[in-house]
Amino acid sequence: MKWFSIAYVALALDLSLAFAPSQQKALTPITSTKSLFAYPPRKNRRGGNEPSNEDENDDYDPILDEPEGRRGDGRNWIEKSSPVGIGKLVEESKETKEKETDGNYDLGVNGESFQTGELSERMYDALMSVAAKRFPAGAEIPSELEDVYKIYAMDITAKEAVKAALDQNGLELAINDEESQDEGLWGDIDAVYLIDPETGKVEEGTEEYDSFDTAVEEGDWEPGQPFNFVVRNVPARLKEMDISDLLSQLDPEGSLRNQAKEKGMTLPDEDVASLKDLEIEVNRRVKLAPYEAEDENSVYKGDGSKGYNIMKRSDLLVESGNVDGTENESTLMHVMDALVSHSCLVVDVTDGGTRFGDALKLSKMWKTSADFFDAVNEDEGQEASLPGMQVAEGVGSTYAKVGYANMGEGSMKFLETRVVRGTSNIVPSEAESIIGEDGVKSFVDSFDVMCAIGKDIVRVAVAAANMEYDAFMRLSSSEENSDLPMISGLTFDDNEIAGIADVDEEGNYVDAARMSSEAALLLTEELIDDGKKMNVNADEGGVNMSPHRICRYQGKSSSDKNEQLKETFGAHTDTSFMTLVPVAAISGLEIFDEAANVWLRPELMARKTWEADRAKQGLDTSAQTEKVIMFDGDEEKEIELPWHCRYVVAMPGELLQIATRNEVAAAVHRVVSVADGDARISAPVLLRARSGMRMNISKYFGDIETAGSLLKECDGMKLEDIHNALQPKRK
Repeated sequence: MKWFSIAYVALALDLSLAFAPSQQKALTPITSTKSLFAYPPRKNRRGGNEPSNEDENDDYDPILDEPEGRRGDGRNWIEKSSPVGIGKLVEESKETKEKETDGNYDLGVNGESFQTGELSERMYDALMSVAAKRFPAGAEIPSELEDVYKIYAMDITAKEAVKAALDQNGLELAINDEESQDEGLWGDIDAVYLIDPETGKVEEGTEEYDSFDTAVEEGDWEPGQPFNFVVRNVPARLKEMDISDLLSQLDPEGSLRNQAKEKGMTLPDEDVASLKDLEIEVNRRVKLAPYEAEDENSVYKGDGSKGYNIMKRSDLLVESGNVDGTENESTLMHVMDALVSHSCLVVDVTDGGTRFGDALKLSKMWKTSADFFDAVNEDEGQEASLPGMQVAEGVGSTYAKVGYANMGEGSMKFLETRVVRGTSNIVPSEAESIIGEDGVKSFVDSFDVMCAIGKDIVRVAVAAANMEYDAFMRLSSSEENSDLPMISGLTFDDNEIAGIADVDEEGNYVDAARMSSEAALLLTEELIDDGKKMNVNADEGGVNMSPHRICRYQGKSSSDKNEQLKETFGAHTDTSFMTLVPVAAISGLEIFDEAANVWLRPELMARKTWEADRAKQGLDTSAQTEKVIMFDGDEEKEIELPWHCRYVVAMPGELLQIATRNEVAAAVHRVVSVADGDARISAPVLLRARSGMRMNISKYFGDIETAGSLLKECDGMKLEDIHNALQPKRK
């Protein structure tokens, strides 16, 4: 959450009231009631519109009530149900703060307006789906149980309609979610009218039913049939105004907002709430990062606290989670501390020097990369044989390019590669003539190593955010204390209908945490493009959307004493879920550490860890390689492995910022020049989304009410459209 200046709110309050008409100042309410005009007057009685003496003592409120105490259009209406007035407490309340209400209300609700037919059918189908799971396969559900769940479907539907009606009038139920599950506690049903689906009118010849029970048992109501109803004594209170609405009322012209921005104030409603906001926010953070660079001796390398610690590769695996399907807490906390506070996580692919298979693959990739740049530097014909940067065929986005680029008179050279889906080939195919078949294999193998690491980190981060926002949890009462009808041990469970877990008597969140992890895993498998084929996605192209970029940055000459360290590739963020950068022999990658407010050199942090391990073993800490034993079939081989092949730096991108509800910000990073004339070779993998896939909030992020406005905007969008929407900042 962002901090903001109280001075702005104080300024807005003072000036807005100062310029309000004098007769308005005393009555200016914080909560708007303009939506009440949707309910013109109607007499408080069942049936027709004849006058009734029952209304002579109706409570009257000058703000809420019209002369006869009711607002409505003849079909939908609302009025206070008692003369008690503001501040009434629900009877037998023990928690005054939670139970305080602005009074009880009576409402008349029209089924066509609030779609009670469609909603009741969905509720009933979900209930019966749960019921079917509680009985043996092929067994019929008892008929008496069907009626029980018809009644309950009507009750749930009516409650949701009432909540919507209250919301339209600036009100909300004054009871908590647990109590609102019980029939009767949220209001007293006074009348039910069944609607003919064909005419949209109350069925001719039918009577007024005094409860949902009689509507089902005597009126033969079926799920999907709309119904009108009257409910009385609904405890409600004024909703707290959203801060954005409050500021809009205080400053309708936006002049105060502009003044605040000129003074550098951060406003309380300025959050990353849309893709446009995200574009603006990452640009702001990039511009705030300092331009100056420091040398290897003085640059920040972390302080040794947990967020800077190296993560073992195996700790990130799904198999390393808890047996109940939840994430390992230590791993989750380590990942989030590193990403949230420092914008990067360094992973040891050897698990502390116990397994070197992945490190060997990275070593081969490094050799291929060096050989490639040696070849194009020494032979202009080789360089000329490579296609320039161009849109890859069949990737689904104009931003997905492959090819070769030589920039800054050779100071920066790039080979943008992508895996041909479902194969061990890459594009541009012309690169194979330079690096050979084994070189292509080394690129593909190293891509797979880094892709797997990135997917696991994304899974942990998204699961953590889902848990943080209770995305798969909704509190409800236990079966033992429930007054709901129960037959053969069957009760209505919101969690099984909506994919939302309950909290048990011990307050455990195990089911919710497990669902958070399962949804996060599904996201990584379906949305992140790892180059594998996915049969359910007919629109994915034949080329991977996640590029493997082989880069060469020319070093700064040590003879130039006047030239200070500087940016070679300026500060920016990536439109990726995760960017994986294998630690290079020569450092140069810098990530802006939000917690320390300085540029962090993670490659030097990895080197410091490697040297500390060497010192513990009594080995030479100045060495650049280490001897490891590898098996070639049954034969043991001792090889020299470059030290840096152990480590991969993971940086969050903009897509992960979206997927974690802004919990993990996209990393601002850059490349700086290094002295002594040595060129720096880098080989990042940018994990992007599969083309053709759509963002599905309920599938990957649980309860949509916990998603936030940024995720809600993305709901249903194709991932390539989300990617493209974030690109204007590159201009």
